[in-house]
Amino acid sequence: MDSISQKLQADQISELLKPHRVCLVMPVTMNPSSQSSGRSANRVMVLSPWRGYLVRNKHPVRVESTFSYLEICSINIPSLTQVVLKTESQLLSFGMLLVEDVEAMVGHMTASLKKIFPYSSPGTLLKVIPPELEQRLVQHLAGMEAQVNSQPSPCGGFFDTYAALCDFNEMPFRQEIQWDVENIYYMNSCRRFNLNDFSHLHSRDLALAVAALSFNQWFTKICSKELRLSINVQQQLILLLSRSASLEELSLETSGLKLDFAVKMAAALQDHTSSNLQSINLSGNLIEDKGVIAVSQELANLVKGLKHLSLSRVSMTAQGLGSLSRVFSSTSVFSASLTHLDLSANPSSLADEEATFLFQFLSSSNALSHLDISDTSCPLDTLFVSLSTGCCDKLMHLNVARNPFSHRKVRAVTKSIQEFFSQCRQLKYVGLSATNLPSQALRLLLQGLVANPRLSGLELDLSSCELRSAGAQVIQEHISEATAISTLDISDNGFETDMVTLVLSIGRCHSLRHLALGKNFAMKSRSLTDTLHRMAQLIQDEECSLESLSVSDSRLKTGVHVILSALGGRPSLTELDISGNDIGDTGAKVLAKALMSNTRLRTLSWDRNGVTSRGFQDMADALERNWTLQHMSLPLADITQSYRTNPDRTKEAMDRIQKYLDRNNQRQADNVKFEVLRTQQSEKEGLIKGKPCLPLIIPELQLVHADFLTNGYSPAFWRRGVPSRILRPTSSVQSKMTSV
Repeated sequence: MDSISQKLQADQISELLKPHRVCLVMPVTMNPSSQSSGRSANRVMVLSPWRGYLVRNKHPVRVESTFSYLEICSINIPSLTQVVLKTESQLLSFGMLLVEDVEAMVGHMTASLKKIFPYSSPGTLLKVIPPELEQRLVQHLAGMEAQVNSQPSPCGGFFDTYAALCDFNEMPFRQEIQWDVENIYYMNSCRRFNLNDFSHLHSRDLALAVAALSFNQWFTKICSKELRLSINVQQQLILLLSRSASLEELSLETSGLKLDFAVKMAAALQDHTSSNLQSINLSGNLIEDKGVIAVSQELANLVKGLKHLSLSRVSMTAQGLGSLSRVFSSTSVFSASLTHLDLSANPSSLADEEATFLFQFLSSSNALSHLDISDTSCPLDTLFVSLSTGCCDKLMHLNVARNPFSHRKVRAVTKSIQEFFSQCRQLKYVGLSATNLPSQALRLLLQGLVANPRLSGLELDLSSCELRSAGAQVIQEHISEATAISTLDISDNGFETDMVTLVLSIGRCHSLRHLALGKNFAMKSRSLTDTLHRMAQLIQDEECSLESLSVSDSRLKTGVHVILSALGGRPSLTELDISGNDIGDTGAKVLAKALMSNTRLRTLSWDRNGVTSRGFQDMADALERNWTLQHMSLPLADITQSYRTNPDRTKEAMDRIQKYLDRNNQRQADNVKFEVLRTQQSEKEGLIKGKPCLPLIIPELQLVHADFLTNGYSPAFWRRGVPSRILRPTSSVQSKMTSV
């Protein structure tokens, strides 16, 4: 027999098309127009999720032709049992046995296309429909679309689109992409597609994933950082920019992009008039002036206006920045939309007259909250004139580090800097590192902060400004009244001869929480001792407000012992950075002894100190008895050196240190849960009695809980047995703890 049995046929077809899943199998008769021989022949139409196969209905079973649903240009139904498919490469005309087969075939293909492109209308592919079948088929397709819309796939159908594109391009389907999208992105409602999550894949596989985003409206952000993107991926990103109506953020930092990408990106934005792009980050890519100019000319056409622009380290000169600034100053939409601008690390880009256009934009009313123009040769005296006029209301982050204060030979200090700092309303960070700030400018800055009652919690970075004695004198005069400052970095300023009086003045600033003083200790032994003792007294003072102290990279050596010994009392510090001080194993021993009695310190940084395995062992022994330290930055430099000489002891000590840190963090989490449960129980009892909720007061329990916090007993104290200090709970306390 020429024809084979139906069951054997189905089994052979399934085996033939593996790994593709068979969805529908129906007999068809090819019309003469589709036959090279000029006569009809029996075939079987097999429909998989994303592709159709025309299979010979004879033994052995084989595929005569195939087509992807993505290739379909039109679907015509000349009669009730005839279907004509026009694809990009062929015209298929065949007859069906039943009208129901026509409905099933057309319905399956349009339903698949609806899954691939969730926001499309595949019914528009139907060009010719018999009148007696039109209403029935339209209703069938409407019901199908409603069903697909009511049961959306995870992440807007990304999986279906990606699978169909893999099939269309004859590329393998990567299960890890599906797993990440469904179990990480979808479960966490994360709409930022991170290309770094798939950096281990071949560039062609990554390009297909990006191509799927072009037809997806669930993801609104795409990003990569320090991942070199291939030409294939770049092409798909350009396609995404020209098509996507949902993309709001594009962040491709240090991705190996060149000038041509920026030019093509500008062309894509020009063609896509309905783009919702609001954030662009091309930092670390050498797109140069031509790329910056091309992109800047299209920014004004964005529908919702640009909110975030980062062009740091793009090899931009004054020409490119001048063109960009002209767009800002000449287009009113940027004054209302742009909130984040980063042009840093483009040396000399603000050194000539082209900077005037940026200053014009900054001097007018604008919405900027984040401005970073560090290392651009921007003259600060001119900048603060503009900032005091247009950036006082909303600016929160200002970084102008590594810029000259003025390009003039005579550096006259205007009061614009005082006006700016006295009028700011929301400022939280000011970076003036390595600006060689004149002492008079520093005085005006601090006077402005003193006169501003609206600011609080300000972080001020004045490191490496060569302030020296004149600057120290200014700080001593005004720091106690500048209550807006909570974080102050004055490291590396040549304060050696003024450190004693400077520390005294800083101690009178009760708003200060975080202080960095490193690289200011190159002084004679006696002066150094006086300074360190003054610092020790400061952190032990009960009225001291400092929570963190940094003396990193000061090479204090044994001088650090004075500060470490002060930790043994009840200092206010919760964070300490003594990195780069060459304390050696002796210093590690002093630090270990201090930690045995300290219950306040939570974070410690102590790398680059020449500590060996012996010092690490002492620290591990100390942490065994310390239940409060939670964070310790990995002393990588010292570990590396120690591991070369004594790998076993070093590894053992670091494993113990990590174990005790994990224990302390778990203990803190248990304490938080304990407090939550106690509060909930108090509220419950207050509600039951119909009285206002009052704290649950059990004197014995409070005493025991306080002893846990003070002496470092873990919550599992009762289960472990009696520790070195004999303390047994009474039965009444045990019963009350059980009730709680």
